[in-house]
Amino acid sequence: MTIRILLVDDHKTMLWGLERLIQAEGPSFTLVGSASDGAEATALCAALRPDIVLLDLDLKGSSSIDFLPALVANGSTRVVILSANRDQGTLAAAVKAGARGVVSKEAPTDDVLLAVRKVHGGELWLDQSLMQALLGQLVAPAPKADPEAERIGTLTARERDVIGMIVQGKGALNKELAERAFISERTLRNHLTTIYQKLDVANRLELYVYAIKHGLA
Repeated sequence: MTIRILLVDDHKTMLWGLERLIQAEGPSFTLVGSASDGAEATALCAALRPDIVLLDLDLKGSSSIDFLPALVANGSTRVVILSANRDQGTLAAAVKAGARGVVSKEAPTDDVLLAVRKVHGGELWLDQSLMQALLGQLVAPAPKADPEAERIGTLTARERDVIGMIVQGKGALNKELAERAFISERTLRNHLTTIYQKLDVANRLELYVYAIKHGLA
């Protein structure tokens, strides 16, 4: 199967070398076009729908990442980055934007050709350090546990009702609160004792402050 390739590079010497490399592969590779800037590359990619775009990451002082998504928008074209840039963050950003291979401009020509074949076959071509950098960005650290949320989560619905009465009562006696809740004063005290333990507060005043602070009113 012939792999149709579009070259995108603003260095004429580099383009010339890549063209010779592709032509030397005979019928397995076909050069469909060359571009030296983003606008030209996007237009040619839309018109020619190449299988692979060999893309220089830096074109005339601007980043190819800006238009990379447009190159793969047709759903069939895959991008292999050719770059002298060794910054892992930049290369990872290129992969996130749609690139499926990254090859150093200093790599042997056999590596370039193999990367094209592998990416055309649906594989990724990334070195180990770049893959680790990508995984580090994609795997978010687990959120730290909120001890207060855990404490509040242990409250029963009835205990939350009692806390609400404490806040709304604004200093009402236990006997009055118990009557409002249609429970005995002893039952109310038992509820309060359990609530104090769960929320690590010492008395009704601390409970009131805690409830206001954490939206339990």
